[in-house]
Formats: sequence, C-alpha cells, structure tokens
Amino acid sequence: MTLRLGCDLPYFEAPGEIRAFAQAAEEIGFDHIGFSEHVARSTATAYPGVISFDDPWHEAFTMLAFLSAVTARVDLVSAMALVTLRSPVLVAKQAAEVALLSGGRVRLAVSVGWNREEQLALGVDPSTRGKRLDEMVPLLRRMWTEPAVTHHGTFFTLDGVGIEPRPKAPIPIWMGGGDFDTGGFPRDVAIRRAARLADGFKLMAPTGADVDRTIAIAARLREAAAADGRTLEIEARLLTQLTPPDEWAAVARRYRESGVVTHLGLGNRIAGGTVHDQIALIREVERRVRPEL
Repeated sequence: MTLRLGCDLPYFEAPGEIRAFAQAAEEIGFDHIGFSEHVARSTATAYPGVISFDDPWHEAFTMLAFLSAVTARVDLVSAMALVTLRSPVLVAKQAAEVALLSGGRVRLAVSVGWNREEQLALGVDPSTRGKRLDEMVPLLRRMWTEPAVTHHGTFFTLDGVGIEPRPKAPIPIWMGGGDFDTGGFPRDVAIRRAARLADGFKLMAPTGADVDRTIAIAARLREAAAADGRTLEIEARLLTQLTPPDEWAAVARRYRESGVVTHLGLGNRIAGGTVHDQIALIREVERRVRPEL
C-alpha cells in the first residue's frame, strides 16, 4: 500500500503567505493540503493555553475557493469543516461549487465541533450537533446526485429542493473526532458514526505522539466499517515538532506497513514559524519521508 502525503496549512492570515505556502506544497509534491476552521471566536474556550482564538481561523468554503484558484493539482481538504453550523442545502451547494471550480480536488472532511459557545452563536443547540451531522451527511449525498430532494427529518425539511450544477463525481466525505482529554483519539461514538457514514477518517494531530495506538485505532475504524459492509480510508499524523527528523521515515514506514493507514498528514501547523520556515520544513519532510511511502 502506498500512502498519500499531505500537510496542514499553517496559521497564516496574509493572502500572499497562504498562496506561497500552498503553491510550494504543490510544487514540492504533496498530495493534499488540509486546514480547519472556526466561524466565531469565544472568550470562553474549553482549552485555554492549547487553542487560541487569536489565531486567524479561516472559513472553510472561502478558503477552499481561494486555494483552488492558486493551485492546480493538489487535493484540498476541509479538515474539519463545522457543517452543523450551516444548512445542508448551503453546504451541498458550496461544496459542489468548489469541487467544480477546483476540478474535483475537494475532500470534504467534517466534524461536530467542540466549542459550545460557537454553536450557540450560530443558533445551534450544542446538544444536537451529533444528530444533526447524522441527518446531514446522507442529505448532502442526495443533494449532489438527485435533481430534487424531499426530506422531512428531525432538523431539516426539504420539499423538492435541488442544486445546480451538481458535482461531476462523488465528493468524498471524511470525518474526524477526538479531543485533548483523549489525547486526540476518537471516542466510540465518533468511530461508530464514521464507520456508518464516512468515506474516511482524519485523526487529530496529537495522535501522532502515539504511533502504536494510532495504528490500533485505524484498525478498529476499518473493522467497524467492514462490519457495515463499507471501506474507510484513514489519515494518520506525523508530528514534526515532537518526532526527531531522523525518525520521520521510520514512522512513515510503520504506518505504511500496518496496512490500515492510507494517508499520512503532517501536524506542521502548530509548529509555527514564518512561511519560509514552514516551506523549508515540508520540503525536508518530503525529502526524508516520500521514499518510505
């Protein structure tokens, strides 16, 4: 099995820095670029000292559109898009548009989100976000494939609603889950949801600190999907700031040889530094790791 190699978009605000990094990642040879979003910041954060809302968090679909315009080959991953803050019709339309404009390079990675105050600010009851996602994912796939959708559910009601243009090919829907209380590893509910609904699962960056457990969780995710008659791709993480450079290749080799990991992503975003620092970092990762994939 050959792993696909991706990196994270660092916390850059300036368009020129975002463009320079994305184009460098593509030129170096990375297969995908991922980034997460927040729509609103809150002074009441669940992880003080770990996640800073002073960082420039970009809105997912705006960033997908920007990246699609400044790159030509690399896949673009919204990891994670907080889709439960939006209507499924809006998500379906925005995702279909960026898939079309990028030439089919979008992977829509979604999660329920962790920030209660952000959910409330967008008019969503935080206690319903998991059930909203359960209802939304099948609706997205219907909106992308059916001319008109009728659906009367718990949270969403549609009567003969459609979007045009629809995607020319299926848009992969990946999921994520986990929090800092679990070392970034997903809880049972996230595993069951992904096995039932997702095309893939992207593990949180902190999981890169424990390769053995990551491989075990990847195996569990794939087994759970197989029990539902489905397949699931898995993206493991390499923490460049915690793993010595001379061990990067060995970590990549372990993931490849596990047979349960399909993608390897860098947790480089939290490494910090200038755009030049980040480009130098991913260039060195590509040089050391690519031969092991």
